Amino acid sequence: MSIGRFVTVENKKLHFYIMGKGPALVMLHPSPSSGETLLPLAKHLTSHYTIFCIDTPGYGKSDALTETPTNLSDYTSFLFQAFKKIGLSKPAIYGSATGAQLAVRYGLEYPDSVSHIFLDNSAHFEDALADKILEHYFPDLTPQLDGSHLTQIWTIVSQMFQYFPWCFTTDEYALNRPQMPLFVLQMVAVDFLKVGAAYDVAYKLAFLHERGEYVQQLKVPTSIFRWNNSIITKYVDQLLAYQFEDHIQGFMIDGDAKERTLKMAGFMNEKASNLKTYDIDFSAIQVPENIVLLYKTSSKDPPAVQTDGQHLRVAWQDLVQQNPNKTAETIQTYLADWYTNN
Repeated sequence: MSIGRFVTVENKKLHFYIMGKGPALVMLHPSPSSGETLLPLAKHLTSHYTIFCIDTPGYGKSDALTETPTNLSDYTSFLFQAFKKIGLSKPAIYGSATGAQLAVRYGLEYPDSVSHIFLDNSAHFEDALADKILEHYFPDLTPQLDGSHLTQIWTIVSQMFQYFPWCFTTDEYALNRPQMPLFVLQMVAVDFLKVGAAYDVAYKLAFLHERGEYVQQLKVPTSIFRWNNSIITKYVDQLLAYQFEDHIQGFMIDGDAKERTLKMAGFMNEKASNLKTYDIDFSAIQVPENIVLLYKTSSKDPPAVQTDGQHLRVAWQDLVQQNPNKTAETIQTYLADWYTNN
C-alpha cells in the first residue's frame, strides 16, 4: 500500500508516496504528471526496495521552489537536501522522461550519492529538431475565465499519442498507432489541469537536457530502458547510438504495456541484491493534512468524457456559474478536483 508523506526543506514541502522494504529507490515522474503515475510500476518493486515516488517540486502535491528554476540543478540541489534529511544517503534512482533527465543531472552532480540509475523514456535530440520543438511544443496554458485554454489542453493530449512531437501533425512525425482510450486522455488532461500555467517549467528544462553527452559523462552504474511502443523510440535509439563505458548499458524490452512493466520490474529487482540498505529517518517524514475544496456541484458527477474534449468546457461553465467571483486559477483547481474525485 502506498502512503502519501512529505518532508520539509527550506519551508517547502516535498511530497512522495512511500512503500516497500529494502534498499531505497527514488522514482521520478514525467511532466506534467506526479509520482502517482509511477505507482503501477512501483507495486512490482516493493518486495525488493523501499520506494519513494516523488512529486517533483511544483507538481503533484509538492510545493513549487521559491524561485522559478532556470536549470535542472535547481531541482536536484533541493532533492539532495530532502534525501539527506530523511537518510537517503545513496538511493537508486528511476526516472521517466522529465524524471530521467533529473536522474541524469542528479547522478552528474552527486555521483557518490547514487547507487544505480534506471533511465526510462530517455532520449537524445539533435539541436535543429530541439530548437524547432521548443518553438511550438509548450504553448501558454494559463487558465482563462472563459475556459478557452481547455481546447488547447485537449488538443495536446489527443495528439501526443498520435504524433511526436504532438505539435507537428504531418506524416513525418506520425506514430501510426491506435489512439489511447478516453480514460487515458482524460487522466493526462487532468494532470495538465492540476499543475496549471507552470506545467512547462521542469518539462522544458528537461527537454533542453535531453542530450547523449550528459549520459556519457555519468560515472554511476546506469541502465537505459528501450521499449518498442514508446512515442519516442526513435530518439531513444539516437541515445543508444552513443558510445558508453561498460557501466552504462541498454536493456531492450518488447511486448505490450503489461509485459513491459513486468520485465522492467524484474530487471530492477535483480539489481536490488547488489545495493545496500540505509537507515531512513522516519522522524523527518510528515503526514499531509487533508485538504477539502468546498465548491458547488461537488455533489454530482461531472460531465461524461467526450472524444472532442467538450466535457471540460461544459464542466468549466458549470463551475463558473455556480462559483461566481472566483479566479480562473481557482476554477481550474475545482475542475481538476471534480474529475479526480468522481
